[in-house]
Amino acid sequence: MVKKPAIEQMEMAEQAEMGIGPQNCSIDDRIQCVENEANENTHDQQMSEREIREEESVVIYECDDDGEVQYPNNYCSRGVRRIQSSMHTFLDEYNRPLKIGLNVTLLVLYSVYFSCAMYNSFEKARALLAMTVFVVVCFIYVYIRDRFGHAVNAGICQPLSTFFDKHWNRVKWVTAIVILMLILVWIIIDTSKNPSNMMSFVGLVAILIFSFLFSKHPDKIRWRPVIWGLVLQVILALVILRTWWGFSAFRFLGEQMSAFVDYTEAGSRFVFGELWYHHAFAFKILPLVLFFGSIIAVLYHIGLIQIIIAKLAWLLQFTMHTSASESLATACAIFLSNSETQLMIGPYISVMSVSELHAVATAGYTTVSGSILGAGVSLGINASYMITASVMSAPAALAVSKIFYPEVEKSPSSTTSNTAKISLPKYSNVIDATVGGAMAAVPVAVYMGGTFLVVLALLDFMNAFLSWTGGMVGYPALSFEIICAWGFMPIAYLMGVDWEDCFVVGELIGMKIVTSVLVSYKKLAVILNNRKLGLEPTISPRSEVIVTYALSGFSHIAGIGMTMAAMIAIAPERSKDISAVVVRAMIAGNAANFLTASIAGILYEGEDMPAMVNSTVVSILDENSTAMYSTM
Repeated sequence: MVKKPAIEQMEMAEQAEMGIGPQNCSIDDRIQCVENEANENTHDQQMSEREIREEESVVIYECDDDGEVQYPNNYCSRGVRRIQSSMHTFLDEYNRPLKIGLNVTLLVLYSVYFSCAMYNSFEKARALLAMTVFVVVCFIYVYIRDRFGHAVNAGICQPLSTFFDKHWNRVKWVTAIVILMLILVWIIIDTSKNPSNMMSFVGLVAILIFSFLFSKHPDKIRWRPVIWGLVLQVILALVILRTWWGFSAFRFLGEQMSAFVDYTEAGSRFVFGELWYHHAFAFKILPLVLFFGSIIAVLYHIGLIQIIIAKLAWLLQFTMHTSASESLATACAIFLSNSETQLMIGPYISVMSVSELHAVATAGYTTVSGSILGAGVSLGINASYMITASVMSAPAALAVSKIFYPEVEKSPSSTTSNTAKISLPKYSNVIDATVGGAMAAVPVAVYMGGTFLVVLALLDFMNAFLSWTGGMVGYPALSFEIICAWGFMPIAYLMGVDWEDCFVVGELIGMKIVTSVLVSYKKLAVILNNRKLGLEPTISPRSEVIVTYALSGFSHIAGIGMTMAAMIAIAPERSKDISAVVVRAMIAGNAANFLTASIAGILYEGEDMPAMVNSTVVSILDENSTAMYSTM
C-alpha cells in the first residue's frame, strides 16, 4: 500500500526543515518531487494489479466464519453440491451394510451362473470349477488367518516346532536312517518292475556324493534340511507323477498355461502384422515376457501371490528348519524372476549370513520364472513337465545348498518364530499394476533378447574357430555342441537317459550351462518336432522327461552376472560375500536340477502311466508351426 501524498508531504517537509532531505532543492521543490514520485508509484501499482487480474483471471471468493468458501449464488451448482454431500454422508453412514449387501448380491448371481454352467456341461465347466474351489479355499484361509491365525500358531504350530526342536538331537539319526531305509526299500521294489530306472537312483546318489565332496564346510553340514528336502521332493514327485489326480491337476495347469500363452498372439498380430510368426522369438516370446510380468503384478496386487508364496515358505521353514528369509526366497523363485526374488527379500540381504546368500542364489538358479516358463511353452516344451520341475526343485535347491555351503553363523531370521515379510512396492489399483508389471518386465525382455543375440553370435564364431582348428588335424566337424555332448554324456547317463540319447542330451545340458536355458529350450523344441516328423536327431519320451527336468533352471554362466548385479544393487556392502558364493551357487543349482531329473527318472513308468499321458502342449502356431521351426 502506497502512502497518501498529504502524509508524505508532511514527512518530507519535516525532513527538509531538519536538513535530511535532498540538499539541491528548496522545500517547495522537494515537496513537489515527493508528490510526483507518489503519483508515479500509485499509477504503477494500479497498472500492475490490473495486468495480474487480466493475465491470471483469478476469481476470489470470500469465506464465511467457519472458513468454508462461499461460491456464487448459482442454484444449479449448489444443488449438485448438496446432492453430492448427501450421497457421501449416506455412504459413510451405511458403508458396512452396503458392502455386505453388494457382496451377497454378487455371490448369489455367481452361484446362479456357476450352477447353470455346471448343469449345462460339466466338461466345459471343469476350469470354472477349479478356479472356484481355489478362490473359496483362499477366502477361507484368509478368514481363518485374520481371526484365528495367532491362536492356531500359538496353540499348534509353535508347540509342535518346539517339541521337534527339543527332541531332534535324540531322534534325528534314527529318523534319518528309518526314512532313508524306507526310501531305499521302496526304490528297490519299485525299480524292479523297470530296471532301467535304477540308473536314475545311482545318479541321485552320485549327485549327493559330489555335493558332499565339494562342500565348503563338510564337517558342519546339518542333515535335517538335506533329508527333509529329499523327502519333500519325493512326496511331490509321487503326488505329481504317480497319482492320477495329481498328474491330472498338473496336466490341467499345463493345458491352461499353453492356452494362456496363445493370448499374446492378438497383441503380436496387431503390433507386428499378420506375418509376425516369421519372427517368432522377437514377436512372440519377448512380448510374452511383458504379458507375464503384467499378470504377475496383477496377481500380486490382489494378494494371490502373497498367499501362495507365504504358505510355501512356511512349509519349507517348518519342515527343513531353514531361516525365514531363505525359505521366502526359495518360494518366490518358483514364480518370479531372479531380480524380482531379490526385491522380495531386499531388506534381509544386508543382514543374511553367507550360507543364506548362497541359498538365495541357488534357489534363483534352480527354478525358472513365469516369464521363462511362458517362453519355454511358446517354443513347444511340455508345460506340465516345466511346472512340476520348478515346484519339485524348490526343496532340492535348499537341500543341495546346505550341503555345498552349510550354515556356520547365526541369522536374524533363523528361528521358525520369525516370518520374513514380502517387500515389493504396492500398486494403487489394477491398472497401475498392469502397466507397472509390464514396464518392470521390459529389462527382462531386453536381457533375454540381448543374451540370445550375443550368445548365438559368439556360439557361431566359436564353432567356426573350432572347425578351423579341427580341420588342421583332419576333423573339421569339431564344434562346441560336440564338445558339450561328449563332456556331459556321463551325467546324462547317470540321470537315467537312454544310452542312445545321451549324446543329444549331453549337448543340451552343456549348451544350457554355457549359454542359456532358452538356447537349450530352442534346440530341444527342434528335436521334439523331429520326433513328430520322423526325422533325426530325436530322443525317446523317457529322455524327454529327464532332460526337461534337468534344463528347467536358470543355472548358466550368463546368469551369474545377472544374480550378482541384482543382489549387489540392493546390498552393495555385501558385494565381497555375494561375489564369493555366486559361482558355487550356480554349480549347486545345476546339481539340484540333476537331482530333480534323477527322481523323475526313478518314477518314470512308461507312456501308458499317468506320468506319460499324451502331451498337453498345444502348438502356439497351429498351422504355422512348420513356418516357426523353419525360422529357428
